[in-house]
Amino acid sequence: VPFVGDVPFKMPPITMVTCCLVSQAKEGCDVPYGESMCVCDKLPSDTSYMDVGYFLNFLEPVNNITIVQGQTAILHCKVAGNPPPSVRWLKNDAPVVQEPRRVIIRKTEYGSRLRIQDLDTTDTGYYQCVATNGVKTITATGVLFVRLGESPPVGEAGHA
Repeated sequence: VPFVGDVPFKMPPITMVTCCLVSQAKEGCDVPYGESMCVCDKLPSDTSYMDVGYFLNFLEPVNNITIVQGQTAILHCKVAGNPPPSVRWLKNDAPVVQEPRRVIIRKTEYGSRLRIQDLDTTDTGYYQCVATNGVKTITATGVLFVRLGESPPVGEAGHA
């Protein structure tokens, strides 16, 4: 177990551990996890960090949708990360407020899904997926444009 000062620093279960602070490491090491220890001067901060396999990225971009008023739109936020990320949705930089049976946010295997039923032109906007895992925060934006008019041909409604 690596130590920071005299305190054990719990690492996620990974095969190789690189316990080397970018600045002021007493001792650097690159050893199989569990076979040795690395003693570091201080906890990670904005200017120094431990590289232990942390990551966060989008698996695909948030979809842009143009759809007719009254229809249903589904926006997907697909992310991967270690530690596993949490996801929240914003519309025009404000948190999306769920409405029973109309605006529904669901956690999925790879992130989150935002479903908006019975669309109105006021639903038009920039929808942001914000993913964070305590190490990093990333944002992806998709545009939902709700237009007046007749329903589009099958397959163009933007929902699965």
